Amino acid sequence: MPSLFKNKKSKDNKKETEGSLPEEQELLMQSLEGNIANIKKRTGNSSDMVIRYIKIGERAAIQAAVIYIDGIVDNQSIQELLVDTMMKDDVFSEPITPQNAFTLLKEDVVGIGDVAILHTWSEVFPALMSGDTLILIDGNNHAMSAGTKGGEWRSIQEPTTQLVVRGSKEGFTESIAKNMPMVRRIIKSPDLWVETMKIGKVTQTDVSMMYINGIANDKIVKEVKQRLNQINIDSILESGYVEELIEDQTYTTFPTMYHTERPDIVAGNLLEGRIAIFVDGTPFVLIAPAVFIQFFQSPEDYYSRFDIATSIRFLRGNCGAFHAV
Repeated sequence: MPSLFKNKKSKDNKKETEGSLPEEQELLMQSLEGNIANIKKRTGNSSDMVIRYIKIGERAAIQAAVIYIDGIVDNQSIQELLVDTMMKDDVFSEPITPQNAFTLLKEDVVGIGDVAILHTWSEVFPALMSGDTLILIDGNNHAMSAGTKGGEWRSIQEPTTQLVVRGSKEGFTESIAKNMPMVRRIIKSPDLWVETMKIGKVTQTDVSMMYINGIANDKIVKEVKQRLNQINIDSILESGYVEELIEDQTYTTFPTMYHTERPDIVAGNLLEGRIAIFVDGTPFVLIAPAVFIQFFQSPEDYYSRFDIATSIRFLRGNCGAFHAV
């Protein structure tokens, strides 16, 4: 059977299209209005982009702006932990100036995690489009991003595929931020490692690989990471894109990767030394490498006695071979 890690080939990603957005490495300007004008120009002055002008510091002497995309942020966090706090006079430990503003904001004011200082436009736009909130200050050629991702997501529900009588009723959702913690609640080990990258020049989709250090084969981890980094495409809309672009054999009736929307199955495979690939925007997680016997396995096999589960799996294989004949 074709294998994911057999006969490695260099592959041209045929899904790559023309019109990819160029990489912008220019530094931000010191002018607040200049920076905002550039953001409006690049985003087409989109109607869902919110720009709030505020004044901070003693006697409200410093002009600032808070920018975010409506619908993909947590509005309550922005209002309570950013805007309201920044406008108070007594929150800064020393007099604030355009030069030290971001340092003081980061240390004294912003109570949100994932705070970063951005220097170039290539850092600004991915942060803004990912649901972070930007803070710009007049007279400073940097920007600050605060992690305010939010918006409406489908709640955790029972999987629509791989239904079980006995076992967990939780299924993955379309949010990668919700999916990975569901596995961590099962495997409470510091050796459960996650590496995240962005794939897709236009979509900038978050793709994470999860594995257990010390159980997963280091060569396989390195191979999966290398293949993910080699993907060159404009968009990743579903995990099927990743599956097609990293496997060796695409013209085969046998699947070379396993996919599931159940956290318990992912946890079971991680404990067996495999690697899980999460893609933001889909509830289906890829598992690599896949072996033939996996496709005769039921989710309930994990909850049955080993002898019964093995016997039933053997029967499934024989029945499948009988029907194929």
